[in-house]
Amino acid sequence: MISAPRVLTLDTTVTTADGTALATDVTVADDGQQHPAVLVRTPYGRASARAAHDAVGLARLGFAVVTQDVRGRWDSAGQFTPFRSERDDGARTVAWCATQPWSAGAVAMIGASYNGFTQWLALADRPAGLRVVAPAVAGPRIRSAVYEGGALQLGVFSSWTLGIGALGSNLDDGVRQAAVGALDTWPASLPQAEKTLAAISPDWQNWLSSTGAASGAAAGSGDAAGDPWAELDATTSLDGAGADVAGYHLAGWHDLFCENTIAGYSLLAGDDGRAAHRQRLVVGPWSHLSMLRRTTGQLDFGVAAMGDFNGLFEEQSGFLAAGLAGGDVPHGVRVYVMGANRWLDLAAWPPPSNETAFYLAADGRLDRPTPQESGADRYRHDPADPVPTNGGRTLHPVLPEAGPRDQRDVERRPDVLVYTGDVLNQDLTVLGTVRAHVVLESTAPVADVTVKLVDVHPDGTAMSVVDSIQRVEPAAGGSTEVEVTVGSTAMTFRAGHRIRVEIASSNYPRFDLCPAGDQAVHRGGRAASRIVLPTYAGTL
Repeated sequence: MISAPRVLTLDTTVTTADGTALATDVTVADDGQQHPAVLVRTPYGRASARAAHDAVGLARLGFAVVTQDVRGRWDSAGQFTPFRSERDDGARTVAWCATQPWSAGAVAMIGASYNGFTQWLALADRPAGLRVVAPAVAGPRIRSAVYEGGALQLGVFSSWTLGIGALGSNLDDGVRQAAVGALDTWPASLPQAEKTLAAISPDWQNWLSSTGAASGAAAGSGDAAGDPWAELDATTSLDGAGADVAGYHLAGWHDLFCENTIAGYSLLAGDDGRAAHRQRLVVGPWSHLSMLRRTTGQLDFGVAAMGDFNGLFEEQSGFLAAGLAGGDVPHGVRVYVMGANRWLDLAAWPPPSNETAFYLAADGRLDRPTPQESGADRYRHDPADPVPTNGGRTLHPVLPEAGPRDQRDVERRPDVLVYTGDVLNQDLTVLGTVRAHVVLESTAPVADVTVKLVDVHPDGTAMSVVDSIQRVEPAAGGSTEVEVTVGSTAMTFRAGHRIRVEIASSNYPRFDLCPAGDQAVHRGGRAASRIVLPTYAGTL
């Protein structure tokens, strides 16, 4: 019997350009050989990263696994300012990995969420030796993670920043205790927590500012003069870079970073798909905290959704090995079609589809033909009593779990407009990006339009599918046409179900709030407020 070589964990440091020491561990077989490196850079503790990725198991498969505390976190020196140091520190760590005695010179980066964003920022500097990235629930534009439709993702970034302050950072004890106290009473503590948030993250006030929000709403590459997010945008240097770096992109339909993750796949594949043979996109029915599980929100998607049973773990490790060796990697797109509850393999995302419009109509109807009768539905937006977050693409420590949830309680509110279609006589499958066109009139100087797509079951259960927000400055004394990118999804509305749309002006604390205002949504006639679904004509 041949015994496996002993595995060592080496405790070392990597020194940055300004002399900051970053605590780094290397888990590698003690066999005297050189191994391809797998790097995880994390603010959550390198010990937890070793456990989460089974560093010993990967070492036995022939990898050298490098785990590192990012600047200012746990055992690494310096000050932690979210995202700001990850580009240069990450690129230098990749170069370090490629030149160590135990290294074969090829480096892969892996990890989810913030650990995924560290990959994109390091890749932006195109460090020599980086052959593979495997970012899960993370994408190339940091501002697209912080903002959605021009609104700050207040809930996740306030609770996350307080958590960073409470544990693992080199902060004053007073700041640490204030963070712990604010977390204990979150989200009620939000109005009083701004000073603490700013002490933890020097960028917090920028995130709240109108300049930051405007930048967050922009769809450009982020290279405008004075744009505080430009240096955190990997897209400017990576267009079509997939020809020389392999990417395994893992996303969840109910994850708050879903769109950003898909955008990363598209970026490296190239607009014309020329590098798609080096990229793999997998999107399941998961939220941020339910990745690779069968249950998300209030729905059980079945055993096929579980990472243990759908072959994803084996596919990922095979992708790493092939990519590091410079060989062919598994590519293409695999998406989980909710409702039908099955996987679908595609050549690219999105697949060809037909645009099917459903129009807002009188009496809360959602009609297929354009209603001839025009009118308006009105409500009052009050930031002191906002529409509460109930599932969706979010991440909060104490609110109801993210993902699909029954919306009937929310729909009873007077500040939520509800439009419902007829019972479907056959299945309708939606694959791609859902968009809405809403004609809004508002007395407020700034207003939000939230749009939620809902699957109404035969028993009346109203399960959310995908939703988003768009912040606008309404025309004074007139109406404004608002285009809302509701989001990407893969969903079969079953025969016997109904399609529903909800429209409001708040979703708190998922998003920050706009001033009070009297709102009117115009429908029918020339207004033609509608939701447009990309319907799939192929076979599941």
